Amino acid sequence: MTERDAFLRWTCANPFAEEVREAYLHWLVLQALELEPGVSRPEGAWREQVLRVGGLSLALASAAYIQHPAQQEPNPISFKLSALQADCQLLGLLEGSPPEAVEGLDLFDPTQWRFWLVQSRSLHPERLSIGLNPLCRSQGDGLAFHELKAAVWALASDNTAT
Repeated sequence: MTERDAFLRWTCANPFAEEVREAYLHWLVLQALELEPGVSRPEGAWREQVLRVGGLSLALASAAYIQHPAQQEPNPISFKLSALQADCQLLGLLEGSPPEAVEGLDLFDPTQWRFWLVQSRSLHPERLSIGLNPLCRSQGDGLAFHELKAAVWALASDNTAT
């Protein structure tokens, strides 16, 4: 066990818990966009945060097949959409499905994440969540970590121009 893994196990018994995953998604997006994260976490719950990138506001949400290391069956994927006013929903999926993938699943490996940028105006205003299949049908297969920066900044510049 690495020192990082030992620390995480000591500080939070479940590194795949929603709160940890949501926090890491924010951190990961800040890293991808090369934005300064600040000296400490923002006030309030992660689901109440809106990230501003240029003239674009992003509400972030994550999902994962695994929410506990002992899990044997994968969770169905459904992203809780933010009720906050934001131009776009940035949805992050921690990939990997149990039981085989639990050992190799690493929350902190950006290559194990897939992202979708969904313009809020394309979603029904009363929609509270979206499953993976409808998301892929409407938005495609998503973006890899290394594609995220260009996609977000392109959308931010388009948003500024309109």
